[in-house]
Amino acid sequence: MTCIAKLNNGFNTLERIYALFDKAMAAFPVACAKQCADCCTCNVTATGLEIAYIQNRLDSKALDDIRVRLNRAGQTRRFRPFQTTNEFALACMEGRDADEEENDPSWGTCPLLENGICTIYPVRPLGCRVMMSTTPCGQTGQADMPFFALTITTVFMQFVEHLDAGGIYGSFLDLLEHAEKNLLDSKGSPGKVKICGTTRNLKIPALMIPSEHLARTQGLVENLRAIIRENDSAST
Repeated sequence: MTCIAKLNNGFNTLERIYALFDKAMAAFPVACAKQCADCCTCNVTATGLEIAYIQNRLDSKALDDIRVRLNRAGQTRRFRPFQTTNEFALACMEGRDADEEENDPSWGTCPLLENGICTIYPVRPLGCRVMMSTTPCGQTGQADMPFFALTITTVFMQFVEHLDAGGIYGSFLDLLEHAEKNLLDSKGSPGKVKICGTTRNLKIPALMIPSEHLARTQGLVENLRAIIRENDSAST
C-alpha cells in the first residue's frame, strides 16, 4: 500500500474512532451546548495524524482562515506536554513518577473560536472532543466529569495515540502552525525540523482502566481493538 493510501486509511480509522467516542459519551447527561466554550483554551493536545486529517478534510478557504487566526492570535504560552498519554501509562507500569506539567487556562482561549463557536468543529481533535461537563462550567469554574467518563476519555486518548505510534504529539496549535509551514510529513513527523515541546506517540503499553470499570468497558475496548486491527490489516 502506498503512503497516501495508508494515510487515507488512517483518516478513515480516525473518523470511526471519533464516531465510537460520540456514541459512548452520549450515555452521559452533558451540559455542553453551542457557544459553551469555557473549556476551549489554547492548551489542547493532538497527534500528528489528527493535524494531517484536519489539513486533508478542510478546503483551502478554511485552511486560510486557520492561518489568519493563528497569526492574529500571536500566542506563545501554551501547554506543551512532556509526555503522551501512553508514556504516562508506561511510567505508571514501571513505577516511575510522571512528569509534572504546567497547564493554565488563563493563558488564553483557542483562536479558532468565533463568538464562542468552533470554526473547525467537525474535524476537531480528540483533545477537544473529550472536554465535557455534566454541569455548566461557567457556574462553578470547573468541569464536572464523572469518574467513568474520565476512564472512557482516557482509553480513547490511548487508542488515538496508538493509531499514530511513532508520529508526533504536542500542542494542537503548535502542530497546526508547523503544518501550515509544511514542516510535517505525511505521518505528522517533524523530519529534520525541531518542534519545541513535542514528543513521540507510543503504542498502548497497558490500558488505564480502574478495576471497577473493567467489566463496563470490555465491549468498548473490544470495538476499539477491532478498529485498530482492521486499520493494520488494510495498511499492509
